[in-house]
Amino acid sequence: MRLAGDWIISAGLPSIDVITPQISADKNIRQIKFDFSQMAKWDSGMVSFLLEFIRESEGKKIQVIHQGIPEGAEKLLGLAFKVRGRPVIRTVPRQSFLVAVGEIVLNIKVATFSVLDFLGQVAVAFGRLFRGKAYFRRDEFLVVIQRCGFNALGLVSLISVLIGMILAFVGAIQLGMFGAQIYIADIVGIAMVRVMGAVMTGILMAGRTGASFAAELGIMQTNDEIDALKTMGISPVEFLVLPSILALAVMMPLLTLYADLMGILGGFIISVGMLDINPIEYFTHTHNAVKLSNLWIGLVHSFVFALIIAVTGCYKGIKSQRSAAGVGEATTSAVVSSITAIVIATAIITYLCQVLGV
Repeated sequence: MRLAGDWIISAGLPSIDVITPQISADKNIRQIKFDFSQMAKWDSGMVSFLLEFIRESEGKKIQVIHQGIPEGAEKLLGLAFKVRGRPVIRTVPRQSFLVAVGEIVLNIKVATFSVLDFLGQVAVAFGRLFRGKAYFRRDEFLVVIQRCGFNALGLVSLISVLIGMILAFVGAIQLGMFGAQIYIADIVGIAMVRVMGAVMTGILMAGRTGASFAAELGIMQTNDEIDALKTMGISPVEFLVLPSILALAVMMPLLTLYADLMGILGGFIISVGMLDINPIEYFTHTHNAVKLSNLWIGLVHSFVFALIIAVTGCYKGIKSQRSAAGVGEATTSAVVSSITAIVIATAIITYLCQVLGV
């Protein structure tokens, strides 16, 4: 309400649409002062109200005296007026083609040296491990083994069984035209043992374990824990990265063998349950088709994938930016880089096996 030329607000802050007509109606108003001496506390709602009120008053050529406004509110108003008075416009500087290409090349150079430096530190850590001088917590190594192994069995089982069933379905469609559905056992067995078991396990572990490595080390980097280890004279690569690489290198071949078994089981379920193939005949064909060389090729795949996933996840985590967004970007980059490297490594190993006649 209005009293003796003053506005007294006793029932909360009114809307600016209510105050503006009252100011416009009184042509004698030349100056406005504020008195908050009776106000015990204030919040952002009052600052927002004052901001709009002052802007409306100044637009009507009315002088506003800020002397009675609380100090904290006055600072917030000053910041708000600066932002509104000078809008932030982000302009992207235009670069020539040669400059852009040069920056890309320099970024690639820096990233390459960074990766080589990290790999060198990993090699030094393994050298100390072989000499019995590596320093890391053995109990932490066992915890990582549990995370990489037993905790992943459920997901590996589900995906491997489904992959085996899919291979059996695809094989049945083609082989059924020739009455040779029994050779589904050969297709499922060779595909799972030679490459598919290792590839699917590698992709699962990249999205599960590799991402956890990157996130864990990224958070430690954000909290300056890695810098604390360096200050104490402890190598972060030796103390944090080495157990992760060892654990994944041990568990990936075992998980791959388990995935092979589950994939063959999936093909068995489809062949026996839906295609009326004799169970003994199915296992006999699988035994005759899958050679020991196929098993070793699958284990080589799994070991290479373990190194790729562990090194990529740990590298992205240690090199992440010190922020929540940086940790998220590092985790995403670790998963994408690991899966891409797994596909490339699979193509290279397959080509080498073809050249060697294995």
